[in-house]
Parts: sequence; structure tokens; C-alpha cells
Amino acid sequence: MINPEDISTIRVGQLSPTPFNLTDNIPHEVGTDLNRGTIQQFADFLATYIGATSSIAFRPITVLDGETLPTTTQEEWILVGSGTFYNVGGGATLVCTEELNAIMSNGDYWFIGVQIPINVDLAGITQFIRAGFTNTTPSENAIFNALALKADASAASAPLAMSDFARLLVTQQDFNIPSGRTAKWALVNGATWVLATGNNTAEANTFTQTGNTITFKTIRPINNYIIIFHQ
Repeated sequence: MINPEDISTIRVGQLSPTPFNLTDNIPHEVGTDLNRGTIQQFADFLATYIGATSSIAFRPITVLDGETLPTTTQEEWILVGSGTFYNVGGGATLVCTEELNAIMSNGDYWFIGVQIPINVDLAGITQFIRAGFTNTTPSENAIFNALALKADASAASAPLAMSDFARLLVTQQDFNIPSGRTAKWALVNGATWVLATGNNTAEANTFTQTGNTITFKTIRPINNYIIIFHQ
């Protein structure tokens, strides 16, 4: 029998400070029994537990439509766009139909986690170009119409004008501009064409002018657009 008078108590704050060591013992209760274990054993247990219960990791890798997904050995996930992706580890081929897709792995093969559509807010697109509006985007058609309204090819006082704006080229090489004007340069599908002179006649992207007729050096493929600038 233990005599209470032979027992003394002390608070933790009254103990002498000593650095921790991995071999130090710490008590832990199992059921109704008090046991001991080392700090090293406790650290190993926590590392295993956290590794098993933490969220799966993101894998920063690029996989394109029609490619095979990478070999996987752990739970992880990647982001891909729309397309068909060939699986590994016996998994089925994945067909992603949305613009952004999270593909997840179970450690053997991949499966689709979530597909996220990316939709354009059409309410933010206007069919007009207006001053003072900073939270909307004009459509291509609105820009086309606005530029067409600004093209004053008939005004003799205009220092610079446009003719045949966005005109469809089929097998056509010749275009007419207002009489008395000289073509300076042209855009064909965004590429610059210039008036042929003595030092550039060998270049492909040139045109000549006879009277008010502009003749391009080569016949362009169908579905091209042209802007001719003249003074």
C-alpha cells in the first residue's frame, strides 16, 4: 500500500528544461492501460497518417488531345482541355467534352473527376461601338460596320480613304478606286501589299495602278479580304 505522505507532486512548469530527443519516451493511454513510446515512433505515426489522409496532389503536366495520359502510381489529378485521351493501367479511354476538365487518378489509371464548361457571357457583347462604355465588347460585325461608315472614298478633301473594304476575293485581281486617286498600300487577309515601283517589282505582294484600276500581281485564293488605302 502506498503511503500518501511519501508522494510529492510537481507542476510541468517546475521541471528543468531539456531539449527533445527522438529516443525520449512519452506516455499514451491505450484503453485503460498507460503505455510509453518514443518521440521517433510518434513522428513516424503522424507522417504516415497525414500522408494517407491529406488531399491528392496536382500534377503539373500538359496532355494534348489525342495523346496518352502519363503513367500514374499515386492519387493525383491534372487539368486538360476538351479532347480524347488514351488511358493507362487498363483504364478506359477518356472523352472530355468541356473546355476545362479535371482528370483524377486512383494510382493505376485515370478517370474524369469533373468537367467545367467555359461560357462566354453574351450579355457583355454589343453590336454597336459607343463612346463611354467600358464594360462591354463590340462584336466583329460591329467593328466591320463602324469602319465601313467611316470610309468616305468619294470626298475629295479626305486625306486618306478606303475602298473595297473587306471585299471577297474569288479569282479577281482587278479593283477600281475613285477616279483621281492613287493607291498607297493594301491589306489582304492582314498581309501588307504595296504599290510596285522600280525597286520592288520582283516582290510577290505588290500591285500596279492604271487609271483607277488596281491590279494585284497574283490571283489570291478564295475567301480572302482586302482593304485598299488611297489618296
